[in-house]
Amino acid sequence: MTKLSRKKIKIELNEYNYTCSDGCCSYYGTVTKIDDIELPCHNQNVGTIVSQVLSYLGYEVELSETYNDN
Repeated sequence: MTKLSRKKIKIELNEYNYTCSDGCCSYYGTVTKIDDIELPCHNQNVGTIVSQVLSYLGYEVELSETYNDN
């Protein structure tokens, strides 16, 4: 694997889970920040997070995801 020569970046993944006061609604997701800049998609899907990080960094992304239910 070739290591890319790039500057150091800070990636922050902040997961949240909020339930309303009467317990009927629950909101959750992951806020992704790169160098303290919040990316627009709050999601817990790993593929979405990876895609938006790489796109933000200027890469064209083609992502393939599989799910193995064993």
